[in-house]
Amino acid sequence: MSERLPGSPGVAASHGHILELIRSAGGLSRQELLAATGMSRATLYERLDALARRGYVYEAESLGVKVGRRPRNIRFDDRGRIALTFALGQTSATVSVADTDGAPLRSVVVQHEITATAETVLAPLVEVGRSLLAEGDGGETLVGVGVGVPAPVEAGTGRVVHATTVPQWNPDAVVASIGRAWSVPLVVENDAMATALGERSSDAETLVYVKVGTGIGCGIVVDGSILRGAHGAAGSIGHIRVAPDGPLCRCGRHGCLAAFSSGLAISEQLIGGGRRTLGQIREAAERGDTEVSRTLHSAADTLGGALGATITTINPHRLVLGGRIGSLPAFVDGVRERVLADVVDRIANGLLVEAGAPDDRSAVRGLTTLVMRKAFAPASVDQSIGAFALAGELVP
Repeated sequence: MSERLPGSPGVAASHGHILELIRSAGGLSRQELLAATGMSRATLYERLDALARRGYVYEAESLGVKVGRRPRNIRFDDRGRIALTFALGQTSATVSVADTDGAPLRSVVVQHEITATAETVLAPLVEVGRSLLAEGDGGETLVGVGVGVPAPVEAGTGRVVHATTVPQWNPDAVVASIGRAWSVPLVVENDAMATALGERSSDAETLVYVKVGTGIGCGIVVDGSILRGAHGAAGSIGHIRVAPDGPLCRCGRHGCLAAFSSGLAISEQLIGGGRRTLGQIREAAERGDTEVSRTLHSAADTLGGALGATITTINPHRLVLGGRIGSLPAFVDGVRERVLADVVDRIANGLLVEAGAPDDRSAVRGLTTLVMRKAFAPASVDQSIGAFALAGELVP
């Protein structure tokens, strides 16, 4: 008869579920695990021993106990484990080796044009990834690879769909190019969705994240999970039509939000002043350039107006604005002013509108979270333990 987790009918306290309990709590004593699982002592200890032999857990002394025998905690063994992440934007990509919490250990930023062929964009990134891994001290273990791309993605397959920003890419380009480079779990996710996950303060938070860089992306996180929608396109706010007779968008339609409020649109509006790159726009804004400030305020106001329905529907704790343009204080202020003016009081009360990271740190954290969830999902751990059982190792 299989043991069951209390309060979770039908969920067996398998090796993988035990590891999940340990990981989510940051470590548990044997007594706490016995109470949490309701398992017999012998069965629990046998399964913990199997997890320890496979390198999933280790025992560590508990801190803070001053007298008597100090209980030993069973902890997830993250020592030396790393993730490799590729955070692709429209004009650059950040390749990082990160620890299991998503903190970058080594990173390189590579300039590119996302509209080029997949091979032109991805092949150099693979080589950078290999170089970063080779810089390790020999004690690192790669557990998985995460890739964020500025396009809708089928989460289950990693296929890029509705690829307006990557028109020359085959839907399986990322899986084929990066997936075959390393024999570890691979996660492919929309860049804004991955960054939203990295920006969350806890799994209890409801968060709307909007990235304003060259384009506009949006990710929504509820209870620690990304809201993807039926076809992976939830949050595609850049192509909300805000003015039918507005400027031509790169998607081929007129009046999309991206044609008013994206970094590309802002750059085109400032073309007479020679401020064409996002870096130049940001620097000019930080200097208090009047023309840039006026253009940014108009773009922020339009974005804030478009976000009103999303904020009202989702009712988030926070609206976070990231990217080279979105994280500018003046831009955040403009969006906040419009959103709070448009939504009803019960939605506005308590809503925080804040700047996120202007770089890819949050994307690295979000991609690492997805890699860890996939690599150490209960089913994956159980499969790994089972494989060694079939090979002749005794596993309870």
